[in-house]
Amino acid sequence: MARALGARVYAGGIKEIGWGQVSPTKQGTASCLAPLAEDGASVLHWHGDTFDLPEGAIRLASNDAYDNQAFAYGRHALALQFHLEADPRQLEEWYVGHAVELAAAGISIAQLRSSTAAVANRLPAQADRIFTRWIHEIS
Repeated sequence: MARALGARVYAGGIKEIGWGQVSPTKQGTASCLAPLAEDGASVLHWHGDTFDLPEGAIRLASNDAYDNQAFAYGRHALALQFHLEADPRQLEEWYVGHAVELAAAGISIAQLRSSTAAVANRLPAQADRIFTRWIHEIS
């Protein structure tokens, strides 16, 4: 989405793969992403690229690895660098399909499985709250 809006997209400094947090900005905590500011909120990071914030976009979240983790553009567009939609029950397909990428990055599939199990019970409700609020906000 950043590229479609005229911003630069490029290789980041690190490959960010695994469960972690993002920090919503002031605008982010006032948006549908507010649940990501709660204790225990986790998102799945799975990228090695980053982007410049498009002109006119509002940064909604960042973390220590990347300043731009989420942004809004206008009233309807929500861009996420992380994966809220990832279903823990289907991530095994990701692990198998990306085994070479994970090995090259030195990421343990066993550790990913363990981390997934630790957060799996919270993720569906978190994603539902975020996406439901976003749909209500744009409708």
